[in-house]
Amino acid sequence: MLIVNLLILFASTIVLARSSLFLVRSLVNIAAFFRLTEFSVAFILMALATSLPEIFVGISAALENAPTLVLGNVVGSNIVDLTLVFGIVILVSGGLYSKSVIAKRDSLYMMMFSSAPIMLMFDGMLSRGDAVILMIFYSIYIMRLLDQRKSFHETETHVTSREALQSFLIFTVGALLLIFSAQVLVYAAKNLADILGFSVGLVGLFIVALGTSLPELAFELQAIKKHEDSLVLGDLIGSVVTNSTLVLAITALFRPIIIPDITVYATPTLFLAVILVLFEVVVRQDKKLGLVEGLLFLFIYVFFLISEVGVGITLHIF
Repeated sequence: MLIVNLLILFASTIVLARSSLFLVRSLVNIAAFFRLTEFSVAFILMALATSLPEIFVGISAALENAPTLVLGNVVGSNIVDLTLVFGIVILVSGGLYSKSVIAKRDSLYMMMFSSAPIMLMFDGMLSRGDAVILMIFYSIYIMRLLDQRKSFHETETHVTSREALQSFLIFTVGALLLIFSAQVLVYAAKNLADILGFSVGLVGLFIVALGTSLPELAFELQAIKKHEDSLVLGDLIGSVVTNSTLVLAITALFRPIIIPDITVYATPTLFLAVILVLFEVVVRQDKKLGLVEGLLFLFIYVFFLISEVGVGITLHIF
């Protein structure tokens, strides 16, 4: 039974990631067809698109009465995005420039909005009222970006009407696959947690978070090939904000997230806080991010895994 659920979880994660990639690629073409600006693509459209796995997993988890899965997934995805994904992107690029003005401005907002759910769940739950607050924060973030749209240039990719139609069809199929795989993933994650005696939040923190972060990695690697360093930072910041506000808000609106033991999330939230500060410091430097920075972020992720597993086993909290 354990092997079966592991295989189902692995397969559904792969389908989830692949369908998300279809969505991202199709949305890039659709955005180019309508001549949307770089800001629209990176900071809103792509951030939302690459967060679709978290959104659908959140809805499925809420419907399956396992909302803590999405809390672990959001915290884990944010950590993966800002360490593992960012580190890989820096190393693969051979050097990443952090000169995007808007990224430097909004990295501070990312810190604020990412801290919001942590403060809201101190009472042991994220209620529907908390969800409304998070939705307001997300709306503020989007409105701020809309006010800054003049700072960006239009995309240069030319897409024909036929290509746009094909992209729309791919988007539709990808969305259906995303919904199905998210439901299967939640089902397998719950079963796996029961079999291993772990909390469903731990499964979300480690396994599910890796799968739902693959679209971000794919999009940013594509951005590197086009030498669009600002898109990398834009998608990272936008994804973290979207996960911390919109994803949790949608989940809590469906079903409030009740946290039986808040101490379970102590280590992950502490790591996330440190990572957010480090990311803020690095982004504000007018320098090329190279081997040292890339390895540093990868080391932080590995250290997080080791420490979290060690704490969990020692205290028997998972």
